[in-house]
Amino acid sequence: MRGSFSTDRVAAKDGFAYWSDLVCDVFVKLDCNSTVRDCFKAKMLYDTLGWLRVVEAESDAIEAQRSRRQITKGSEDDLLVSIQIKGKTQLIQDGHEAVLNAGDFALYDSSRPYVLRMSDDTRLICLQFPRSEIVGRLGPVSPFVARAVDGEHGVASLFLELARMLPKRVSELDKATAEGVAEHVVDLLALSLGSERGDAFQLANGHAAMRSRLKQAIRRHIRDPDFCPTLAARSAGISVRHANRLLAEENTSLGRFIIGERLAGCREMLSDAYYDNLSIGEIAYSYGFNDLSHFSRAFRARYGHSPKEYRSRRTRQPFVAT
Repeated sequence: MRGSFSTDRVAAKDGFAYWSDLVCDVFVKLDCNSTVRDCFKAKMLYDTLGWLRVVEAESDAIEAQRSRRQITKGSEDDLLVSIQIKGKTQLIQDGHEAVLNAGDFALYDSSRPYVLRMSDDTRLICLQFPRSEIVGRLGPVSPFVARAVDGEHGVASLFLELARMLPKRVSELDKATAEGVAEHVVDLLALSLGSERGDAFQLANGHAAMRSRLKQAIRRHIRDPDFCPTLAARSAGISVRHANRLLAEENTSLGRFIIGERLAGCREMLSDAYYDNLSIGEIAYSYGFNDLSHFSRAFRARYGHSPKEYRSRRTRQPFVAT
C-alpha cells in the first residue's frame, strides 16, 4: 500500500508531534526528540514489495530511540536497514556504533534497543522485513547489526543501486513481481553483509546451516499428525517461502520432505521384526499419517511396493533419510 506524509499538512507547532506519531505507526514504537521541535519539517513516501516495506524519508535533525519498555510492550520482530542518501546518521545497538554517510547502510534489529541520531537535512531509505528473511540466508543476525557497509564498492554497490530505485518503481510492479524483487533485494543485502565478514565467509554455508536446522526441526516433530509446512518453517524460525527455497537447492520442497521423512520412518519400522506386533495402520499413524489409503499409495510410489509387500519381503535395508 502506497502512501505519503508531510509535516506541511499540519501547523508548524504540531509538526514534530505529528511526525513522531507517524514514525511509530509506520515502523516500530520509538521515543523521538529534536532540537527543532517548534519548527520541525519532514516528509515520507512509503510502499510495500510483498513482505518488504520501503520508506524514503527526509527530515530535520531528530533522535529516535527504541527502549526495552517499548520492546516488551509490542510484538514487532522485524529487521531494518537504513540507507543514507544525504546527511549523516549515527546508529547505536548492542555496544556497536555505525556512522552512516551518503552511500553507507547498516542493519538493525527491532527486538533489541537501539538509538538513531540523524543530522539536519537528512534523507534516507529504510527497508523493513521479517527477521526470518535474513536468518534464513545468514543465520543469527547479531554479528551484522550496527555495522556500516560502504555501498560504493563490490556487491554492496549493486544493493545500493537497487535500493535507490525502489521508492519510485515499486508502484509499477504487480504483486507476484514485487515479491520476486523483494527476494532479490534481500539476497543482495545478505551478500553485502556477508562480504563484510571477509573472504572466509560464504553465503552458501549460511544456506547449508539453515537447511540443516530446518531438517532437524522437521525430524523432531515428524510424528505429530498436525505438523505441516507452516509449523515446520516456524519451528526453524524462517518463512515457508524461504524454507522451500532452501530445499529447492536439493530438488525437493517442504511438503515433499515432510512426507519423505514420514515414509522413511515407516519403512524403517516395517523392515524391523521388532515392530511386527504393530499393524501397518498403527505404524502409519505413529508417523503422522491419518489416511491409510494415502499412506499406501505414497509408500508404493516411493519404494515400488505396498507396505504389506515390503514387510513380507523383510529386506532389512539400512535406513537412509531422503
